Amino acid sequence: MKLKGEGGGRRPPLQDVMGYGPSDYDFPRLYVEGVEPRGRREYLVPDLDSGTYRLAQEPPPGARALALSVYDEAWSLVLDPVEARATRAFAVTLPWRGWEALFVEAGTRVYLVEVHGVQSSLAVREGDEVGERSIIAHVVTGKGETRTVRAGVEGIVVLVAWEWGSLPPRYAGAVAPRGSVLRLRRAE
Repeated sequence: MKLKGEGGGRRPPLQDVMGYGPSDYDFPRLYVEGVEPRGRREYLVPDLDSGTYRLAQEPPPGARALALSVYDEAWSLVLDPVEARATRAFAVTLPWRGWEALFVEAGTRVYLVEVHGVQSSLAVREGDEVGERSIIAHVVTGKGETRTVRAGVEGIVVLVAWEWGSLPPRYAGAVAPRGSVLRLRRAE
């Protein structure tokens, strides 16, 4: 592949050169059952039988609907860190997977993985499948040592949250068992 200035003419798209594209800069969106939307009125309406979802500006009468929520408040809205369970049904949409949604029912057991150090570098994001020995993050300790944080469980990363305002940043990942996460595609 020739780049501009090398006799190749036009430059190839960034995703062809670097392996990523514009959707990699979008953030996941969190939808939560049983709350009112904050800001933009948007609802995710899942059809669990067909494995799809659609977005609506109002919750359809009689249909299950999850409201768009502030992602930074996810931890307190959907997870009980003491019981390690989802307190409400929620879905996280993934722009890097064509807006696929990860749907988790209320009461689902989740495994929490905490990441903190002087510097932290996450190695996973929502939607990634992990095994017990999978690396979740690399951290630099106060003594300048590098440590690896491993998942410790098998499952799917359904949520990555950080403690707002903490210095250094503290992250927490929620991993749910594979069988308890439904992958929904956006209906046409």
